[in-house]
Amino acid sequence: MIHTCKYSTASRRRRHGKYRDPESGWSKTTKGCSYGRKCHVSMDIDSLVIAEWIITRGNIHDSKASHYLIDSVRDFQYILADSAYDSAEIYDYIFENTHSLPVIDTNRRRGVRSEKLIMNRKIGIDMRKNNSGMYSLRWEIERTFSILEEIMGSEDIWYVKKRNYDTAMGLKIIAYNLMVISNIELGEKARAINKIVVC
Repeated sequence: MIHTCKYSTASRRRRHGKYRDPESGWSKTTKGCSYGRKCHVSMDIDSLVIAEWIITRGNIHDSKASHYLIDSVRDFQYILADSAYDSAEIYDYIFENTHSLPVIDTNRRRGVRSEKLIMNRKIGIDMRKNNSGMYSLRWEIERTFSILEEIMGSEDIWYVKKRNYDTAMGLKIIAYNLMVISNIELGEKARAINKIVVC
């Protein structure tokens, strides 16, 4: 979540109904309620480079950005995703438009009773079980978000000229990719980013 203003400011504007950024929205996260925008990312696990990103309102569900992100990795062998992407519609899209095998975490709240599952979701859940060791690689994207938020300061982008938060986040992602690529070229660990940021 990209916070586009302080929580206290967002709460005050919520009471008065006067938001300055119409592209931000309220969302419930693991850290509580937040106001801002969401950054959705697809990345190559082998090189750790971010392949594509899209920024949406904070209250837009992750699955709404799924087609755009899936298209960016359509020729990869596997597509790893969290439980927000566990739907029959997304499985259909992956099976029909890519050459990839989906390894998507099961959304337990939607139920997994096999006799009531739609066929493509049932196939997807079976693939997840068969490739359970592969799913652990999905945490690389969580580590990437952690680097973007904590080291590169993308969690709180309050003061941006003309409120161009999308450009500010895009520049941070490009900087991250350049650091990863330069580390690979220099023979360093791809995520030895602190060396470059501290210099």
